[in-house]
Amino acid sequence: MSEFEVEVSVEHAHLSELCSMYWATNEDGSFTHTVKTVGERFGQPAHKVSKIVSEACFARSNNQRCGTCDEGFIYRSRSDWASRGRFISNRCGTCIDAERRRKEEEREQANFAMREAVLANYKVEDAGSLPRAEDLDLPVALALAALLEDAEEVSDGTTTPAIDRTDRLTPTPDYDFKLLEMLVNQRLLRVHPSSPLDSFAWNDDGTLKNAHYPTLVSYYLPGIGTLKERAEAYLRNFSSVVSRENWPDLWVDQFSEFWFDVAVSECKSYLVHMLQLHGLDFTPGQKTDDVFRRALKWYSIGQVYYFIWRAARDSVAYRARDKVPAKQAANSAITRISGDVDRAYAQGWQVSVYRRDSRLPMSMLSHILFSRALKLDDPMTYSPVDLPVRRAGFELSWQNIASDTFERLIFQLVVETEGYENVDWLMHTNAPDHGRDISATRLRRDPLSGHSSQRVAIQCKHWLSRAVRDFDVNQAIVSISHWEDPPFDVVVIATSGRFTSDAVAWIERHNSRGERPSIEVWNDARLEFLLNERPHLIRSYELR
Repeated sequence: MSEFEVEVSVEHAHLSELCSMYWATNEDGSFTHTVKTVGERFGQPAHKVSKIVSEACFARSNNQRCGTCDEGFIYRSRSDWASRGRFISNRCGTCIDAERRRKEEEREQANFAMREAVLANYKVEDAGSLPRAEDLDLPVALALAALLEDAEEVSDGTTTPAIDRTDRLTPTPDYDFKLLEMLVNQRLLRVHPSSPLDSFAWNDDGTLKNAHYPTLVSYYLPGIGTLKERAEAYLRNFSSVVSRENWPDLWVDQFSEFWFDVAVSECKSYLVHMLQLHGLDFTPGQKTDDVFRRALKWYSIGQVYYFIWRAARDSVAYRARDKVPAKQAANSAITRISGDVDRAYAQGWQVSVYRRDSRLPMSMLSHILFSRALKLDDPMTYSPVDLPVRRAGFELSWQNIASDTFERLIFQLVVETEGYENVDWLMHTNAPDHGRDISATRLRRDPLSGHSSQRVAIQCKHWLSRAVRDFDVNQAIVSISHWEDPPFDVVVIATSGRFTSDAVAWIERHNSRGERPSIEVWNDARLEFLLNERPHLIRSYELR
């Protein structure tokens, strides 16, 4: 019995003999004629014979049969037959296609049933009150605005899932999750039924669990009116209080902790980014949070970026030099950052301020906080104690004290602060003291290198009617230069007022050159921050 039954198409009936000769087989299953012989018999080049046959007919095997429909497998050429191992599934293409269509129909039916379950359990609500920004906690109010702010991420009041956003919601995925979970738990957001099916949790039998994945679903606001109107109404309300001058008292109280949360997330994002650039994967944990939170008490975000850059570089070198696993090299980065931060603070390093990496754009939450709320020209250079954010009506009453009392207050503040010794007060306000009102020795502890000390001069300027100018700062540095035995390492200018922008720029240029002494500023906002932790001084000096 021949191995094949040959079926020739009607339009190629004149090639029947060629096709039959091409597919003819011996009893052992081998082909009777070579392709060259077939070509010579019909006057065709050997290299064209297989193409002619494949277009004119197909051969159905009498022995190789589909295990489902029992039809013989179909071949178009001898090369098809030679590669028949592809039919290892023992099913023909027709049966495979039918099975694929059947499964697709089953998936569509299952998806339809799942979508119906979602629609039944997550109906779009037209009830409840629209959230008011001023009634919410600061992180909640800003997170809600960040979710709705970018028009490209919101469609008719329904948000794009956080994981699919073009612009990040927050600096890190874990912070996305934390804030979204908070918003949902406080019933400030509703899950929209159009969310992807895989954003919900399902039982093994296909029934819907009462759970979802916060960063995978779409949201809308509660309230009345269209979803788009609700989003627009919240953003209008938010815009009236977003500026720090208009913050409710609750936000002022919550600001410092919230700033640290955002700043820590910014630093974690940059650390993961830098390590990935060097081929190292890293998952931040609690230790990472603790190290960055401590560093940000002393340094700005941009300065912490400097420590991160160093650590990433050294971790890569460590991997190459010591042949350690990639995970070990990546995990060593946070230990390096912790050690560098401690040494830098103990030894008084002049720490560079790194700029934002263009490959790591600012998240929407950071943009709203830094640019819209705090109106910072460069958030990489600031820490919360530098920001003039106050509780309205609760500022310190600096006008209640005179210049000599202001000096006495600063003297007492320094005396009571751990890490300062040999505190000396000139005792003659406005005397020709060559720039030194108060002097002290600042002690710092380094767990690796031991103790170090700096000579610190503090100039007190109880100026309520005008700000400290660049000329005043320059004069302070010139005056302090008279003290050369021993010289001062740091000059602190403490004022009950503010510094002009030119003065701030002058100080930044001076410090960036690494010149001695370095300059630190204590403006009214920073002094209020420090004194609020020492309420007995506020009471003693009747500042509130």
